[in-house]
Amino acid sequence: MQKPACEQGRNIQLEHYALAHTQASARPRMLEILEHIRRDVAALDRKAVVALVYAAFGLACIYYLKDTAAVAGFLSGTQLEPLGRWITDSHANNLPGLTWWVAVVSVFYFVGPFLIIKLGWHGNVRDFGLRLRIEPGFWKLFAACTAVMLPLVYLMSLTSGFTAKYPFLRIFNGEPYIGRTLLIWELIYFVQFFGLEFFFRGFLVHSLKRSLGLYSIFVMTVPYCMIHFGKPPAETMAAIAAGIFLGWLSYRNGSIWLGLALHCTVAFSMDILALHAKGLLF
Repeated sequence: MQKPACEQGRNIQLEHYALAHTQASARPRMLEILEHIRRDVAALDRKAVVALVYAAFGLACIYYLKDTAAVAGFLSGTQLEPLGRWITDSHANNLPGLTWWVAVVSVFYFVGPFLIIKLGWHGNVRDFGLRLRIEPGFWKLFAACTAVMLPLVYLMSLTSGFTAKYPFLRIFNGEPYIGRTLLIWELIYFVQFFGLEFFFRGFLVHSLKRSLGLYSIFVMTVPYCMIHFGKPPAETMAAIAAGIFLGWLSYRNGSIWLGLALHCTVAFSMDILALHAKGLLF
């Protein structure tokens, strides 16, 4: 049975009223949400936000761009195709591919943060771990850590997982390892470690310390441990302790140089001991 026209009219009016009331009540709630967003954004330490977002972006770029085969495929048919052929050339050794990897990490570990500090924040890079002065007593700590680490590295060099991974350099044309190619690689390797220490112990720690204090060390240690995935398990686990200790050195001393010296000493000894274990040293 059809409802009277007057009743239908009242129902339509009620529906219009309910819709208008719902829309009217939704506006204050939406404004309240927008106000919460505004306050939350205003409360953020923008320097910390930029550092963390850049860290995620930079590490993702490194992960994909270090794949020389993928990069060579992307460059195929372009004017940069010779570059793609060079970075995948492993006829004599894998130094071209390693050089590409170091170039990529140097861009995202050092150049990117450097530009953010200088152009974005108008800051001084010395405030991000590059100050040259070392606090008294820290050199003795460095010597003690080196004395502890080198025997541990030697024990690790006796394992098959260690010798299978190190050194990264591989020579295929019969050239002796102790020579020009290894020297070039170790110099390039140093550049990589400088970028790594600046990014993790310099840029991240000192960008976050204003808002997080000492917790900045532990936040930095998470991605630092993750870049070791795929390496021998003992090394990956040791990266947690190393990340915390080297982060503390930079936080307390304001400099990455001691951490860089310790990191390079351990890394270079790892290469030499791995070659010795494989009978390739002499």
